[in-house]
Amino acid sequence: MSFEFHAESDPSHELRAEVAGFAPVNPFYASAYIEARRTSGFQPWIVILRQDGKLVAACTAFMKSGYLGRSLEITSLPAFPDWEGREAFWEGLLQVCRQHRVSDLLAYTYASAAVTIPALPGEITRRVRCEYVLELQRPDLWSRLYRGHAWSIKRSRKAGLQMRRAVDQRACQVHAGLVRMSLERRKARGESVPEDIQVQSFVAMAQSGAGELFQAVQDGAVLSSILVLTAAQGAYEHSAGTSPRGMACCASHFLLYEIANTLREQGRELFNLGGADELNPGLARFKAGFGTTLVKLEEAEFFLGSPVRRRLRSAARLLRDHSLFVLGLPWSG
Repeated sequence: MSFEFHAESDPSHELRAEVAGFAPVNPFYASAYIEARRTSGFQPWIVILRQDGKLVAACTAFMKSGYLGRSLEITSLPAFPDWEGREAFWEGLLQVCRQHRVSDLLAYTYASAAVTIPALPGEITRRVRCEYVLELQRPDLWSRLYRGHAWSIKRSRKAGLQMRRAVDQRACQVHAGLVRMSLERRKARGESVPEDIQVQSFVAMAQSGAGELFQAVQDGAVLSSILVLTAAQGAYEHSAGTSPRGMACCASHFLLYEIANTLREQGRELFNLGGADELNPGLARFKAGFGTTLVKLEEAEFFLGSPVRRRLRSAARLLRDHSLFVLGLPWSG
């Protein structure tokens, strides 16, 4: 059986719908997410693999040119039917990179199923990561909730916390402020965190329909905020932040619990709480405490340009800070 690889820039609505329908639990394949990334200055692509005319693997990709070169980012790598399918996909993808003079190939696995990235020429980074997935339609959804989490949720309710939903710019600004507070706490613990938090990336996600803000409120003050990206049958925690006051009353426990119940009522199947790695065991325990299933993943970045250009680019990158917020990517894992 033969494989056919195809990559299309500025994909049609028909192709977007086909890919979104192929993986209905993955928000990074949704048409609204494509529009959010386009609004942020990226050229959207769809990459597909067919076997005897049948779609067997597909994903979105985003291209952008800058002074350091041209990048092609796959936010959420697809699973492949077999080894031959995986080889056909990567061979076709590298051909696209050559045709369009892509210098940086970024292979990420947000909301992916367990996938393995092959060794390719020009590899500059590879990282093992984990994500935490909650199966929302399980009859015993909260049977594996940690006892401490259950206590924290009860404490939040007694403190009068309520959940509200929003997509407006003001709510995005509040969200950015809370994310900044959380990152500052992580930085104080010695962790490496993004420095540049761009409110517009949150606005693009919320106002395009790619996601929605869920916020824990007490006496009119927002104590915790989570941006959730959504698909027809799934959702993904994009970014989150909590104030010191919110930490004191366990607002983040309350908020994730209420979000999961809301998504369950909407009929969605999966809620991906995002990632955590060995450098942040506290965050890993927090996500695991909701009774999630651990998914082990990896991501890699490749430089496909000449050795001379690679040295110049490496020197230039040392002069600037990088941030996942520039790409509009999740920051938690």
